[in-house]
Amino acid sequence: MKVFIYNADGLTIPVEVEPGLPFKFRCTEEECGKEVIIEGVVRHADEAEFTRVLESTVDENPDFKKILEITARKLIFEGKVNGKEVTLPVESFDDFAKRFLDEVLVLKS
Repeated sequence: MKVFIYNADGLTIPVEVEPGLPFKFRCTEEECGKEVIIEGVVRHADEAEFTRVLESTVDENPDFKKILEITARKLIFEGKVNGKEVTLPVESFDDFAKRFLDEVLVLKS
């Protein structure tokens, strides 16, 4: 499954993961502007847990305020980003696309 991990060292990082299975991903300086190493697991969460993680992320980095609009609140990342323990919100590519497709359809109405 392709997902976005939000606020991974201040970036939104797209990765391919299998929910529940550990993974390691390295984004090079050329790709991301700085080296980012992500290791951990993307797992399912209930909406309340996702919302806590989401709000905590936005509190830590207000640049991510736009992600408060995520509607499919079901995945989080737990692990390390550049060696720092983190819990971050995650959104699948499919859910991301649906969120923006719905906005486009509403605008056309």
